[in-house]
Amino acid sequence: MNDLEDIMNISRLRTTVLVCFLALAVGELSAQRTRSMIAVSPSAATLLPSNVQVAEPRLNALGELEARPVGSSAVLRTRMPKLLDAVQAELPGVQVGFTYYDFQTNGGMANRLVYTQDGADKYVQMVWMVSKDSTRDVTTRIPGFAGNFRGTHYTFLDVSNPDQPQLGIENWEKVEDTRSGWPSIVQYKDGVIGTPSHPPIRFFTNGGVGDQPVMTTEVTDASQLCLWPRAAADGDGNTHLIYNHNLGSDQQPQNQVGYRRSTDGGFSWSEETLFTGANAPEGNLPVGLGGDTYAVTARDKKVVVAYTDNSLRLLTRTSTDGGATWPSELARVVFAPNYQDVDSSDNEWGTFEVRSDTVPTPNGHIDVIIDSEGTTHVVVGVVPSYVVRKDTNGTRQGTIFVMNDRATQRTAGMGYIKEGVNNIFFMAPPAGGEWDGKGYPMNLRFFDNASRWPQLGLDAANTLYCVYGSWKNGDVKNILADTTGGNQQQEPDTTAAVDALNGHIWVTSLKAGTTQWSAPYNMTPDGVNCQYPSLCDDVVNDRLYIGYSASATPGDRVTNLELPAEPTKVMMVALDKKLLPVSVDEELPLDADVVIAPNPAQGASTVRIISNTDGVITVTLMSTLGERVAVSTSPTNLGSWDVTIPTDGLAAGMYHVVVEQAGRRTVRPLSVVR
Repeated sequence: MNDLEDIMNISRLRTTVLVCFLALAVGELSAQRTRSMIAVSPSAATLLPSNVQVAEPRLNALGELEARPVGSSAVLRTRMPKLLDAVQAELPGVQVGFTYYDFQTNGGMANRLVYTQDGADKYVQMVWMVSKDSTRDVTTRIPGFAGNFRGTHYTFLDVSNPDQPQLGIENWEKVEDTRSGWPSIVQYKDGVIGTPSHPPIRFFTNGGVGDQPVMTTEVTDASQLCLWPRAAADGDGNTHLIYNHNLGSDQQPQNQVGYRRSTDGGFSWSEETLFTGANAPEGNLPVGLGGDTYAVTARDKKVVVAYTDNSLRLLTRTSTDGGATWPSELARVVFAPNYQDVDSSDNEWGTFEVRSDTVPTPNGHIDVIIDSEGTTHVVVGVVPSYVVRKDTNGTRQGTIFVMNDRATQRTAGMGYIKEGVNNIFFMAPPAGGEWDGKGYPMNLRFFDNASRWPQLGLDAANTLYCVYGSWKNGDVKNILADTTGGNQQQEPDTTAAVDALNGHIWVTSLKAGTTQWSAPYNMTPDGVNCQYPSLCDDVVNDRLYIGYSASATPGDRVTNLELPAEPTKVMMVALDKKLLPVSVDEELPLDADVVIAPNPAQGASTVRIISNTDGVITVTLMSTLGERVAVSTSPTNLGSWDVTIPTDGLAAGMYHVVVEQAGRRTVRPLSVVR
């Protein structure tokens, strides 16, 4: 393992663990900047020491990610009032409300649903950020932002019959008394839920299913820029709160990941701990990436916080005593871009400029969950990035450049990381497989890629489920949109007619003990813009409880201000998990020993199969997108066979070797390096 100083310095990260997850469209990238990805192992203890200089390069972020100006039980209902101009297509699930403020997250989506059972009665409690008022704010021009209309809205649904969920609150009302938002939801053992929102960060709880939450306490001072909270509750009822604490200003932000704990259901809170920046327990660390680029989960006494810092590294912090302590030896860098310099040249300062290659890089779209065995699982979005460093009079400074152009968006999805496993696996591909590059992607923000807002859930067998947002090839609507980029609040609208891509909600699963995620399932119809999915952590009764939004026009009205103010439906669906495709790894396993060496491969690799049964063996090399690269069949029925796979002509990245015999199969990863 690298020494500690090298681990902190991402410009010098050089480890031996190969990330086996991503096959970028390398033919469409500069050949000079394309290589395999090296990253820190999630199983290696990565101590973040004190007295370490801040690693360079640092990300040159383009300001705040959120656009904003300065400055008793209900009766069960079955129907919602009809909305003018609402989406007319058949949507899965039950409409629980509507909103004109239709932007829900800057990065990873918050947990917005919890499952509650009381004897034979089964409920889902749900919160969402809503404004029922369509008025545009004078400064920002955002619909639903003016006045005190935007805030957390609460409802519940009876899901005792999952095919016919019954809405509990027909006309949900705002929880806070001021303009607020960005809620997440936690549930305690007695069915009481808690939800934080900003600004300032306040914590609200209810008395049980159907009761409107009321303010329990004000967590942070109004003078502090503490925003975008997330919360989780552990097995002892402790509440764990993370948020973005801007120690700078709106104009010059210094975003840090803050943490507080409550041991009494949210009535009192511990002093703040900062996991990033100069005030982190280990000393001088990179700052945070900003709002919603972090996630928190808890189970029994284990608590895990996952976040991306300003050097575009994905880190986890783990507590094993219910958040009382956060040992540095349990802090890990689980995914970091491993740049290598590829050229240098003179620059205007008379010294030199160094440009790195382009590598897969974690962004701020994160979720994390702990299974029943205490193992942590993390999913994060992936974007390509490279670094330009300039050395002037012995001082080297660098800027990370994120690539989210059309070519690199086509295949870059998400990476999956399991605690104790040294590989990162590709999953959640754009458009459910590969985007064809046609159509105009709406509301892409600085760190986004084409697969966004992941949310994880688990069933009793520890099968993982992930919902995420992307689009579908060919599902477009011709609209007028501002395609100039930049901060649209500070420039005039320059609209053009585009074939805008409708958003879709995709679902994929991973059986415990396997490595390949299932083919994504598209749960939303064509012709509707569906976004911001939130999945209940508990997948029970064979159902995935999912909240999402649906509108008639692609995009959102915070990122795309020129769009008309129209109501967006807020939906909840109890999705039958039997609708989801079966993963390849869930088929009958091959009764054979399969060894691939060398792996990683550079030039060629040999697959050695020693089977316990006779029969012809077929070996197929597949890309992560399911494309057949090569296939070979054994010349005899002996059941043992060595086959060589040439890799000189293959793009660097991750592939799957599928070995089949007599209706059984096994899948092994193969990494190709240059």
